[in-house]
Amino acid sequence: MTKKVCLVLGSGGSKGLAHIGVIKALCENGFEITQIAGTSAGALIGGLYAANPDYKKLEKIVESLGYLELIKILVDWPIRNGLVRGKNVEKFLDKVCQQKRIEELPIKFKAVCTDLVEGKKFVFEEGKLATAIRASCAFPAIFSPLKHEGKILIDGGAVDPIPVSEVSPQGDEKIIAVGLYSKIFPKSYRELSKANLTGIALSGAQLMICQLSEKSLKEADVQILPPVKEIHVLDFMKAKNYIEIGYETTMKMMPKIKKLFN
Repeated sequence: MTKKVCLVLGSGGSKGLAHIGVIKALCENGFEITQIAGTSAGALIGGLYAANPDYKKLEKIVESLGYLELIKILVDWPIRNGLVRGKNVEKFLDKVCQQKRIEELPIKFKAVCTDLVEGKKFVFEEGKLATAIRASCAFPAIFSPLKHEGKILIDGGAVDPIPVSEVSPQGDEKIIAVGLYSKIFPKSYRELSKANLTGIALSGAQLMICQLSEKSLKEADVQILPPVKEIHVLDFMKAKNYIEIGYETTMKMMPKIKKLFN
């Protein structure tokens, strides 16, 4: 019996690299990923895998990124609505994705964004994959928003951090959702009492995402919650650690996942 799953990958900054470990564990255990929906970091990892379903290559790409290369990708002429313009990021993604379009991918894929004009969720189901990923990852104040067809798009975490509703299981397919905010709270009272304006704002945003995530996770057949305690947007140098956390967490969940197909 073929074990097919729809994979939903949640937002979470650089710790979204744990998603690679989840994919690795599923592939090693004979699961076929037929659909992927992702928000922010989930859109990044999910989109790269959907374009080239080879977790080993994906692992090599992220682990090979050094500080110098990251600087080249991220350092862009800043503008008033973000520290990073995002053009270099999109160029890098376009190269890695081989300029593929979403509708051409071997795995059905959706990237979730937030449209500031309408105040609603916007989902990329077609068009350039690199553009969709760049928009979904446009974390406010760090990356500039993406202007697209009359919309101003930012990180999808503000409306749907774990987009379970964007996958449609067929036949015996099951939904596996991955959340990265389960270990964010409780926080240290001492640290929060000394936090600056940015720290308080970030904690508030995390709380909102946690609440939205809990609701979505209940709609999945299995929830995988890698224990990443803090979310740092740009800390990509801990790739191996994050991947291992995602892998180990998924392996512990494997008996429950396999039971769905018995």
